[in-house]
Amino acid sequence: MNPLLHERLARSLGASVLIVLVGCASPEVSASNSDTLASPTASSPTGATTAHGRSIITVRATDAGKPLDSRLFGTNVPAWVNPTQLADARNRAITSALGKPFLRLPGGSWANHYDWLKCENGDSNGCFWTWASKPTDFLNFVKATGGEAIWTVSFNGTSKEAAALVAFFNGAVADTTVIGLDVRGHDWKRVGDWAKLRASHGNPEPFYIKLWEFGNEIYGAKPGFGGSGCISWGWEEVWTCDATEYVLGKGRGEARREGYLEFRKAMRAVDSTILVGAVGVPHPGDWSDWGNKVIENSGANLDFYIIHSYGYDKQPANAAAILDRPQRLWKEILTSTNAAFDRLGTRRRIPIAVTEYNMAAFQDLDNAQLMTRAANALFIADMIGQLAVNGATMANQWNLANGRAGNGTDYGLIDASNGKRAPQYYALKMWKSVGNRLLPVDSPLPDATTLSTYATRSADGTISVLAINKTGAPIDVRISLAGLTRTMHVSADVLDAESLETTDVLYNERINPAPDLSNAPAKALGPATGTFDYSFVKYSLTVLHFRP
Repeated sequence: MNPLLHERLARSLGASVLIVLVGCASPEVSASNSDTLASPTASSPTGATTAHGRSIITVRATDAGKPLDSRLFGTNVPAWVNPTQLADARNRAITSALGKPFLRLPGGSWANHYDWLKCENGDSNGCFWTWASKPTDFLNFVKATGGEAIWTVSFNGTSKEAAALVAFFNGAVADTTVIGLDVRGHDWKRVGDWAKLRASHGNPEPFYIKLWEFGNEIYGAKPGFGGSGCISWGWEEVWTCDATEYVLGKGRGEARREGYLEFRKAMRAVDSTILVGAVGVPHPGDWSDWGNKVIENSGANLDFYIIHSYGYDKQPANAAAILDRPQRLWKEILTSTNAAFDRLGTRRRIPIAVTEYNMAAFQDLDNAQLMTRAANALFIADMIGQLAVNGATMANQWNLANGRAGNGTDYGLIDASNGKRAPQYYALKMWKSVGNRLLPVDSPLPDATTLSTYATRSADGTISVLAINKTGAPIDVRISLAGLTRTMHVSADVLDAESLETTDVLYNERINPAPDLSNAPAKALGPATGTFDYSFVKYSLTVLHFRP
């Protein structure tokens, strides 16, 4: 976990606003509308920017929009969240409340050393963390929380070892498909052998994992491990920092080190329906042209492209300074990545998976513990919004539960020892409550410093407006469902904070709601036909639902 990062400063300002949801009763959507997903612009298509002293925000409610993948609202579950914590009913309920969570396993740099079989069997001669969670613990946790998993296979292992792990999760007991000998002479037997191991540990039926990653941040190899040319401050103990070797492998015989293409082939021989992602970088030309080489050498075999990026690689000036960063970060990154796909002749826009992100690249960069404070809830919510607007397919916040660092900060959404939620938890929860089509939004307000606004539509016609008030003052709005003539029933989920620095936030008027959030329902606000006036409270994250 340690990507390329940038920093900028911003100050929050107060304002008054009017939101307009523009549409028509039976829309004819033009190609230009359906092909454009705009973040807020400077004016409304109605030509007005204010009404009765309120600025106008326009949500094009009947636009075709763009797909919004629920896997954008994922998180990471590292193996140091131990078996007892994963089995804890409270932790499971809190995670379940995120709504079918998308969970990356088994955790960042650990994945490059995680000997899945020895850890599954508790073998201390090869599993260095016998106290940590094993594959069955993860399997049980994902099942219990109703989630979906993505697994990062060990880059330092062999392709047949990874294939056997696919068999462990996805295979049937009766499957006689031979996996066979790996390049080091180890026999990985048949698919059914690993399915039987899974069954003997309490899970007779396959637990299907569709998405797999090949290694974690390989470009950051330590010089003593990755050969010549690696950066002096590398952090990954892996065998190369060369992108071509990462994809194509190197060496012969028992000294062979296999690359992405060999791993993907072996893993898909067990289950041809899985997708295997390759490690990229935020800007393809960085890290000795890493991304361009991965894209070019993988060609048509690149199932998805992996990016890790954190908001800051040094201590931010203060809490307010972090709030404009998402608006610039993801547009730059995703534009340069898609340009590389086009330039290198893939003839397709490869799905982009941002499987790690948060505010700080390293915990020791967060001495002010901003990741534990209300500011990070607003920051993470805007990160997700900008990932969606700029075309990412999947994303996993780092991480579900991490543990306190020496300086008091914590990456985690929750404290697994006591079940306390960090403010950023609610950013994922509230995004998960919106629809599956992302709609264009126009606003006269600066989205980087004042109010970020996103809108979605659900299959049942519900329009959801997610707004992030980055200022210390309320923002009054009028929401107009222009062109939608039927009466809509309005409700609101609200996260608000007294200050950006507080660690205690209110979610639907409760500081510490029940694990399943059952005692913190959305507040009914009554009917609306055409327009609806509302005030976004200071330092808040709000989702307004307009249901038919």
